[in-house]
Amino acid sequence: MPALSARRLFRTSPAVVLALAASVAAAQSPDIAPDTRAGTFKQVQGEVRLGGGDGRAVQPGEAVRAGQRIRTGKDGAASLVLKDGTVMVIGPDSTADLSQYRFDSTTQEGNLLVELLQGSVRVVTGLLARVNPERFKVKTPTAVVGVRGTDFIVEANPRPEPLYYYLRHHWSDDSRLRR
Repeated sequence: MPALSARRLFRTSPAVVLALAASVAAAQSPDIAPDTRAGTFKQVQGEVRLGGGDGRAVQPGEAVRAGQRIRTGKDGAASLVLKDGTVMVIGPDSTADLSQYRFDSTTQEGNLLVELLQGSVRVVTGLLARVNPERFKVKTPTAVVGVRGTDFIVEANPRPEPLYYYLRHHWSDDSRLRR
């Protein structure tokens, strides 16, 4: 069989060339399909990690998906924009899970649940909260916040003071409450 010249190789079927190019591009891209992307990191400052355990360092332009954990260090902060236009700014020393996120740009329906385990998050809501405010929630270890505004900040203390500790150390004996 004669060897294929470079000219003859490029005359092969365009479908073969496109398939080869697509497989090379997919192998180089760490992201999964673009439709699974919930949003994009716009700014990253200091230590910001994505995923459980030690996670991996985040760079601006990287995707965030539903079910992923975002952690910032003592000097870290990150801003991300979700598909519906919601902007989230995660403050220093914070841990937040984007537990649920779904948004259909055609019908403008979906839902969002952010679990803030510690630290702070500022949220400027997008289309999802305007169309379906009852399906836009932020959960902390002690509360679930239903969103009715367009710009808000939520803070979560990782170790809230237990009630018995408060009563034991801050409640006076001459109060009406008897032990």
